[in-house]
Amino acid sequence: MKKEHGIIILGAVFYGTVIVGGQYFVELGLSLFQISLFSMLLLLACMLPVVMLKPEYLMPKRYLWFFVIYGLIGAGAELAQFGGLFFGVPVAVIAFLFYTQPLWTIVLGRVMLQEPISIRKVLATVFALAGGLILLGAASSGIKSASTTGLVISVAGGILFSLWVIWGRKSGISDLHFVTTTFGAAAFTTLWLILSWPILSWLIQDPALVGLSPSLPARHWFYLLIFTIVGGLIPNLCFFRGLQGVEAGVAGIILLLEPVIASVLAWVVFSQRPGALTVLGAILILLANYFVNTSRSWATENHRPSNVEVN
Repeated sequence: MKKEHGIIILGAVFYGTVIVGGQYFVELGLSLFQISLFSMLLLLACMLPVVMLKPEYLMPKRYLWFFVIYGLIGAGAELAQFGGLFFGVPVAVIAFLFYTQPLWTIVLGRVMLQEPISIRKVLATVFALAGGLILLGAASSGIKSASTTGLVISVAGGILFSLWVIWGRKSGISDLHFVTTTFGAAAFTTLWLILSWPILSWLIQDPALVGLSPSLPARHWFYLLIFTIVGGLIPNLCFFRGLQGVEAGVAGIILLLEPVIASVLAWVVFSQRPGALTVLGAILILLANYFVNTSRSWATENHRPSNVEVN
């Protein structure tokens, strides 16, 4: 297994806390924008001292449009990954709908990056999607109780997250330090969230979604900070470091470990106990990861680096 595979696996484990943490903040009464925007602002606050002390981590000017587009995709994905929670979609269901992304990543990776679709990659994708479908079946009661809007938002989140992975790999990410990419992506995601808020608040006018008061108890800010470090800072650094040496399609499959972790955490935190089908689905997802992580020839046969630079 390549070192980069292991780094992305570590990132996926930490990403598994994101939707579970989102559910926790929903129950605390925070709005969609409070969860999304405040966590991104805290991520920037954590990284700013590092960037100030080491100016070489600042974004090169030639990557401006890369980060503008990356931030736009990131803002959409950020809102979508929590949006389903506000429409009654359970944590496990959101995690698995959001992680239909390997299918989109494989297809878009072929179109945008000319990444080969090998038999091994197809098998891994089949196992991963089969595991996701079984997990969705295990949570069928949650799907029936959720609104169509929430389910559509969660699927849209999977497509946006796929584009986030693809765009990062397409645009010369291997030429940037992973700290630079993490900071630049967070900065422009934050900017797009701020710019979109007046429009969305005018269109939606629902404080549960677009409320943005910073008047939160100190303990809520502390919880948001922990959530930002565990579910944002650490996994983003791991993901961007690992993506420098791993195909987008492979990274997408590895990230399917997140809903497995999310299911375990949902069991521990919210008593959403997994049944036999959930365990079977998780096993298939782990088997998919075995396919993409254990072949010595995987990196050399199928890896064709794409370093298309944004001018």
